[in-house]
Amino acid sequence: MKNKLIIFEGIDGVGKTTLSKLLQNKLEKLGFKTVRYEDIEEKNSGFNQIKPFIKTQVPIDSSLLFYIASAIYKSQQIKKLLKHNWVICDRYIYSTFAYHKIRNANMSLIPDMKRILIRLPDFLFLIKVNDTIRLKRTKARSDNNAYDFKIKTSSNLIGKMEKELEEFKPIIIDNSYSTPTDIIKKICKIVTKD
Repeated sequence: MKNKLIIFEGIDGVGKTTLSKLLQNKLEKLGFKTVRYEDIEEKNSGFNQIKPFIKTQVPIDSSLLFYIASAIYKSQQIKKLLKHNWVICDRYIYSTFAYHKIRNANMSLIPDMKRILIRLPDFLFLIKVNDTIRLKRTKARSDNNAYDFKIKTSSNLIGKMEKELEEFKPIIIDNSYSTPTDIIKKICKIVTKD
């Protein structure tokens, strides 16, 4: 079975990091050598060093171009990792497109995603969760921002973000009421089907 790229997308607080770690453990128990891109990225921070500056100091169109360049770089690193591992990634180019579109960036500055030279995932999952549960989880985290505590509506940033991510036709996983173990069994069944 060829090595696979698995992407978890979703708004903050839905459980992407927890599920990605659990999936890595499960896949390794099944004999698949697996890495989480974020673990590799922490060792080689690359683009992450200037993200705080980009978020606060540059116009949205410049931010869009920066994040597309970051996604291309990430893709190059993922391609190298895929030679010997399955790769699980917490957010990818889909978040870049969704976020910048709802922030009214000039999307004509970049080509259609299919024409950007990146490694597309074998599996794209959108993790969703009941908003009451998301807010409870968010309060337990230490790395929060003001948007994390907002109730999701169809008209605010987090509601629009989730809606835009749905446009990419991901496999939607509801992380509200099932146990993480049950969710990982479901995801594992999907990704190891070959």
